[in-house]
Order: sequence, then C-alpha cells, then structure tokens
Amino acid sequence: MRYYTPLGPTLLILCLAFSSLAWTPWGAIYGSARDERSVGDQAADKKISLSIKGKLADKDSKMALKVHVYCFLKHVYLVGAINDQSFQAFAVKTAKGTEGAKRVTDYFKPETDTTSDDLKLAAKVRTELIGNGDLSSTQIEQEVMNGEVVLLGMIRSKADAALAVKVAKGVKGVRKVTSFLISPK
Repeated sequence: MRYYTPLGPTLLILCLAFSSLAWTPWGAIYGSARDERSVGDQAADKKISLSIKGKLADKDSKMALKVHVYCFLKHVYLVGAINDQSFQAFAVKTAKGTEGAKRVTDYFKPETDTTSDDLKLAAKVRTELIGNGDLSSTQIEQEVMNGEVVLLGMIRSKADAALAVKVAKGVKGVRKVTSFLISPK
C-alpha cells in the first residue's frame, strides 16, 4: 500500500512557512513593519553599524564589547561604559570614517561595578515601556549604565519620545534618562 500527501496542503504549509513574518506575532512586533524607516534605510543603517562593530572588534574584541553601536538614518550612536579614552577616540574616528555615516554621537560613561543592578533596571524599564498601551515601544533600544538609562531608536512621534522618557523616569532606581529617540514627524 502506498501513502502519499496531497500536493495542495503541502504547498500551502510551505507557503505559510516561507511567509512566516507576515503572519506570526514576531514579525508584527519586532520586524520591519514597526520600524519607521524604509527597508532600504534599515539595510543601510545595519550595514553601517556592522561595519563599525567589525572594525572595533578587529582592533580589540574585549573593548569592542563595551561599545554599543546603533545607527538610525545614517546617524551613528556610540554608547557604552568604558574607561579607555584611546578606544573611545578610536571608536568615534572609526564611525566618522565609515562609508555612509553622516553624523556620529557618542555617549560614554565611566565603567562601574553596577552591571547586575543595571541589568535588573533595564528589565524593569523594558517591562514598563512595553506595558504602556499608549506607546509603540518595540523599536526603542535601551542601555543602562550606573542607573542612567539611554533610549535610542525610531519612534512614531515626538509625543512618543516624551512618553518613553516619562515612563523610564518613573521606574524606581532610574537616576537619569537620556533620549536619542528620533521621530520622522
């Protein structure tokens, strides 16, 4: 006896699998559908940030881990807790010399021993941002260094940026909030 699978249902399953970003909540929540940039801008920004990260890692992989690289609309943000001023200068020089990068903003803080507390605080801030029903927070990145929160990303409006800052400031333990949130409006 020979068993076979009808071709129609198999093709349907394959089509759904290949288009999974269109129908899974992950695509809707974290994919490009929520990003205020065009797909072309997202790709250009990713290329810039990966180029910078690669050059930093080639220079000193341990130090490179302390510098977080973000890029939005060809504006590069270097954020991190790092004491090595020569590596900070190298990171800025590298970012400025990277093809496609139009502007560079650096935000470096001294290293501290608050990593565990900062991770807990980051989780609390993320929870509050996501829990706020008036805020589209899925594109907001955050860094926490010694109780100071840095918010980065593309958001829908200036009102969203102000709300995100307000929400982050309301989290117990947050000492300061710096916003590098960008609105197309």
